[in-house]
Formats: sequence, C-alpha cells, structure tokens
Amino acid sequence: MAPERRLVCGAAAGITSVVCTYPLDIVRTRLSIQSASFAALSEASTKQLPGMWKTMKEMYRNEGGILALYRGIVPTVAGVAPYVGLNFMTYESVRQYLTPTGQENPSNIRKLAAGAISGAVAQTCTYPFDVLRRRFQINTMSGLGYQYKSIGDAIKTIVAQEGVRGLYKGIIPNLLKVAPSMASSWLSFELTRDFFVGLNAADP
Repeated sequence: MAPERRLVCGAAAGITSVVCTYPLDIVRTRLSIQSASFAALSEASTKQLPGMWKTMKEMYRNEGGILALYRGIVPTVAGVAPYVGLNFMTYESVRQYLTPTGQENPSNIRKLAAGAISGAVAQTCTYPFDVLRRRFQINTMSGLGYQYKSIGDAIKTIVAQEGVRGLYKGIIPNLLKVAPSMASSWLSFELTRDFFVGLNAADP
C-alpha cells in the first residue's frame, strides 16, 4: 500500500475512534483536573468530588446537552486524524527501511525502534492540537482563568501569553510516554498478526 493511502486509512481510523469515545475522554480530563481547580480545592475537605457518571450527567444537564460531551472535538479530530495517519505511514516506512536486504521482516528490536520513531514523529507534529484539546475540554470550568471563544482565539491567546512554546507545553513527558507505548503497541500487533497468520497456514 502506498504511503499516502496508509495516511488516509490511519486518519479514518483515528476519526472513528475519537467520535465513538470522546465523551469518555472529556470526562476523564475533567476528573483528572477537578481536584486541582480553585473551586474544588476550596470544597475538597467538605464535599466529595463527583464520579464519572455524575460528571457526565452534570455536563449534559448544565452545559448544553450532548454538545457539551463533544466540546473540543474539532481540535481533537484535527490532531488525532493526522496523528494516527502519520503513525501508520511513518511506521510502515521506517519498518521497511529497517528491514535487512533479502528479508521480509525486521527483528523485534527493529520493530520496537520503528514503533517508537513513528509515535514520536506523529506526536511532535500534532502536539499543539493535543494542547488545544485539553484546554477546550476544561474551558467552561470555573476558577481556571481565561475562557477561549474559538480555536483561533485559543491559539492567539496561548501564543500571546505563553509564546509558541505554550503550544508544546508538556511535550517531553508526553514523548517519554508515547514512544515506548507505540513501540510496544506495534510490536504486539505484529506478533499477534504473525501468530494468527501462522494458525491459518497450519490449517489443512
């Protein structure tokens, strides 16, 4: 398959996964920062923070219905589609490059390297969208400062207040997580695929 087709297939897979799971993602983000918000801190000693379902119900009831559960999905899709697409395309290209001449497959170590490189490249290229996603997911929470009006407003405000580096805030720990994560994911995929292909080949 040509690299550009891998890019399109990966992008389509990424968009599908985001649309299906985004409400859970936004609730996870809310829960992870809820105890750190100024409002929550002032009540933490007397009031138990809400759980997943309660947070989802409150967002639905108080923040605009089903649209509240998909707030920030535009920058998320804008980031995830090229992220997954680049991941697919880069992995296959690097995997092919690392395959020794005359062999069909590289070693497991080289597959791990290809997975780590593909994850790092894709994450670096699309990280500003991840920053925007997280900012928009908490955009309506009280006590968290400036509230962005649009994607353009968010980018303009972040760059004005934090510089271009603000769009890449947290990228180092993110890369330290993504590179080994994608390396192990791609190797697991390869080993599982080879296992089932071997089973099919063994069937009479």
